[in-house]
Amino acid sequence: MKKLLGTVPDMTGLAELFKVLADETRARIVYLLSKEELCVCDIATILGTTVSNVSHHLRVLRTSHLVRFRRDGKQVYYTLDDDHVIHIIREGFDHVNHTTRTDR
Repeated sequence: MKKLLGTVPDMTGLAELFKVLADETRARIVYLLSKEELCVCDIATILGTTVSNVSHHLRVLRTSHLVRFRRDGKQVYYTLDDDHVIHIIREGFDHVNHTTRTDR
């Protein structure tokens, strides 16, 4: 135990990341963007929600550096910020599927 004293790094950023991903709509958006680049209206259609709702969640994801965007005329397309985000989602799914299978 003594060797662990003072070794725990600041977890503030990690906790904030998990708070952002704890919202089901944002998690669903990140999942979709792990598959392909999409515009706001396509995300809204796929999720069966409003463009305004998706835009709100994308703003939170952008602020957290999980997604980035590019403009093509009037359209704005979103994609994941980097491969780390894809790995987080895949590892999360693997963990959920693993615990679901072993709980039976």
